Amino acid sequence: MADEVRDWVAEGLISAAQGEQILARYGLSLEGSGRTPLAYRVLTALAIIFAGAAVLLLLSHNWDELSRAGRMAGLIGATGLVNALGFRQWVRGYRDQAVLWLFAGGILYGASIMLIAQIYHLGEHFPDGLLLWALGILPLAWLTTSRLLHALQLLLAALWMMTQWRYGLPWLLPLFAGAALYQVLYRSHSGVLRDAALVLLLVWANGLYAWSMGHYFSPPPGIWAAHLVLTAWLVLLVRGLTLTQLDHPLRGRRAHAQWATHWLMRLALLGLLVFSYVGAWDEFIKAWLRHGLPLQWWLPLVWLLVAALAWQTRMPERSAIIASAAGLTLVLLLVTFWPFQGLALWLAVGINLLLLGLGIAMIRQGMQHGVSSRFYGGVVLLLLLVMLRYLSLIGDYLSSALMFAVAGVILFLAARYWQRHDRRNGRLQESADAE
Repeated sequence: MADEVRDWVAEGLISAAQGEQILARYGLSLEGSGRTPLAYRVLTALAIIFAGAAVLLLLSHNWDELSRAGRMAGLIGATGLVNALGFRQWVRGYRDQAVLWLFAGGILYGASIMLIAQIYHLGEHFPDGLLLWALGILPLAWLTTSRLLHALQLLLAALWMMTQWRYGLPWLLPLFAGAALYQVLYRSHSGVLRDAALVLLLVWANGLYAWSMGHYFSPPPGIWAAHLVLTAWLVLLVRGLTLTQLDHPLRGRRAHAQWATHWLMRLALLGLLVFSYVGAWDEFIKAWLRHGLPLQWWLPLVWLLVAALAWQTRMPERSAIIASAAGLTLVLLLVTFWPFQGLALWLAVGINLLLLGLGIAMIRQGMQHGVSSRFYGGVVLLLLLVMLRYLSLIGDYLSSALMFAVAGVILFLAARYWQRHDRRNGRLQESADAE
């Protein structure tokens, strides 16, 4: 929030006085973060957690002596007391302390659910307890916009999803992941929440597909190919969505988009490296022909979404997203309608050539725009590709050792080259400043 307001002041959208007035409503200021130091908050959180553990241990020590009503009263009373303290701090304007008390109250709330179920022998379906726990934390996370409480509700939702899989699809998972994504996109930046929510949604979408195809409880061998393609499509759509946010006026939104663009690119390169082997294509073609064909009916919808997203992006990104979708579609059509003998070899050769071109392009872009990460990424990609092909074709100990030694020398020379490149640019900049 403070960073955004500083940007508004720097861009002249509001005055500094107006910025101070806005931030004062949240206990912040333009000069500093206005937040309690992190070390203090961490230690306070630990103290509250230990206090909650002490309360639970105290209840456990007297558990056998307490009647059912006494146990119920103790659990409900402890949970209500800690949450009431949290709400009191919230009303008084002490947001950080309120969140910590509510976090401890949330832990006690979950412990109460489990223990009450134990008292009355209600543990017939264990995941329901986790679901109730997550549902109880969600309103508090939404009210306080706390990343800590959102992390707790998302963790509980993930545990619920994992324990619920064997009984049925966890239908409510998008509710928890969507709340976390809304928090990240519109309220407070958090890379951990963003990544966790996206991964959970990808896993859930694969479960939804399995449920819709009727093999949710008994996945047949080879179904991984259909799920791999489904995941690739979803990742492609997420990448297209993030590309539309690269020019968003909010800096946090732009940071999310840039992060997603970089990491989705790395994820795609990792997938391409796996499919640079002929054996990987052989396995994929067999599995896809057995179980992947129904997924092709979704191709028009995917292309419709890709076109809608590409329309909202700049030209270089538009070409990239359309080329990615076209490449994936072409491969699926070839595998489906023309699975001739030797297709796996040709596809592997094509992927190797694509990786070679990407490595060269990354090095070129890094040199042109002065981006060291792109330059080193291209060098590492080319070396990795060469080593994989070398090991897969020859691969004895001595020759492999020589290969790694040569790769190390090349990386060292690349680092030296970039160091000289930086120094030369620095001297040119100093000369320009002197003139």
